[in-house]
Amino acid sequence: MDITDRLAIVTGAASGLGEVIATHLAGAGARVLLVDTDRDLAEQARERVAAHGPDCAVVVADLVRAEDRAAAVARAVELGGPHVLINNAGGWGLTQFPDAAPEQWQQALELNLVAPMDLTQRCLTPMRELGGGAVVSIASSAGRETGPYGSPEYGAAKAGLIRFTTAVAGTAGDRSVRVSCVVPNWIGLPRALEEFAALPQEVRAVTPAPIRPAVVADAVIACVTDDTASGRVVVLEGAPPGSMAAE
Repeated sequence: MDITDRLAIVTGAASGLGEVIATHLAGAGARVLLVDTDRDLAEQARERVAAHGPDCAVVVADLVRAEDRAAAVARAVELGGPHVLINNAGGWGLTQFPDAAPEQWQQALELNLVAPMDLTQRCLTPMRELGGGAVVSIASSAGRETGPYGSPEYGAAKAGLIRFTTAVAGTAGDRSVRVSCVVPNWIGLPRALEEFAALPQEVRAVTPAPIRPAVVADAVIACVTDDTASGRVVVLEGAPPGSMAAE
């Protein structure tokens, strides 16, 4: 897919990995619709992203809310898209399962799994009408591991996102919409780099180094632009233990 002047939705785009992905898309010629809960941060990110390519737009949305998800897709349609959907937004609350109340851990499932599925479904028809499109979701190594994890609900949601990608490939493919996902290990954003550097030397020596955000963004762009990327799961393990960042 040539994404020049195509409209790409990026969720969680006001900072961190989402902004990096949005910047890479803009640099490749795409128009980007930045979706985030924080208007001020999103507008600041829009200016930075737009400096690398076509003008961008912002939608303020809490993706836990179905009506906000619908509004984000509706805005993309108004702007002539969407051609691309990047399901990047994610995270979890301060209290985890089993200590979290049901409504708390269910919100993590809503944000990390239900929202990407719902946004994908909402984008299928307009993408088909535009001749096709690409969906890329950001999963996590937390969804592939089998050991204990600090947020069971997050790990379960990311595992579900990986399986959703492979399961939906044929269905979405019939509509000329390719669905894939990128599964990174620890991403080298500022907080992660600080936490990695603070690990005891003996732990850091056996822990894969954080992956540079640009590497993740490049993997996303590859999935978007490769017309054979349907049901593709791209695993990014990170640099060998003892390194400071993955290349």
